[in-house]
Amino acid sequence: MTARFRRCGHGSGPMHPGDQKAVAEFAAMLAARERPAPWTGRGDVAVRIGERGLERGRPLPDQQPETDPLALVLIHPDTETALTGTLHCARTRIHGGWADPYRLLTHAFAGRALPVGIDLSA
Repeated sequence: MTARFRRCGHGSGPMHPGDQKAVAEFAAMLAARERPAPWTGRGDVAVRIGERGLERGRPLPDQQPETDPLALVLIHPDTETALTGTLHCARTRIHGGWADPYRLLTHAFAGRALPVGIDLSA
């Protein structure tokens, strides 16, 4: 279960350690989202889904990094289980290299299923 903020940001006194952790995770996510690490063709990618969401994608092992579209599988950010079959993803959909703070923006973290019929072609 996800911890929620326990008080308003204008409260007095020191923050609860759980609140401090949530604020630090959120700040790290914002920084990573604003300045994504470029994808070098190796490792997992952050793929844009919808307006604000990102998902973790893993290119197929025999995939050439410069290929467009890129064949990949969306995976759960924590358990690394496959969420989809092979999808063809346009390089314009790649936000950058996968970074752990992005997990806050995934459907899995929010407890939602991926949209039906994901189209990553454009």
